[in-house]
Amino acid sequence: MKPFNTQYIVATLMLAFSLYQLTLPDYWEFSLYCSAGLAFLVMGLIKNNAFPQYKKLLTILSWGLIFLAAFLLLFLARTDV
Repeated sequence: MKPFNTQYIVATLMLAFSLYQLTLPDYWEFSLYCSAGLAFLVMGLIKNNAFPQYKKLLTILSWGLIFLAAFLLLFLARTDV
């Protein structure tokens, strides 16, 4: 039995909230929550060793998504959109 991973729950909630933001339409918030949710999803895949042959690529992708989410958060905090 696989251990319980909260990364997938957080990723699902963030991606669902990003789809909600897409219906508003608030595209900046959508991009923030989508990039953060995808980062959690990729980190869960790395932690579970789902794709061991692509571990280095997934790590680079997850760091890129984390930096993108951080920059979007700072941008949104600065502009008060």
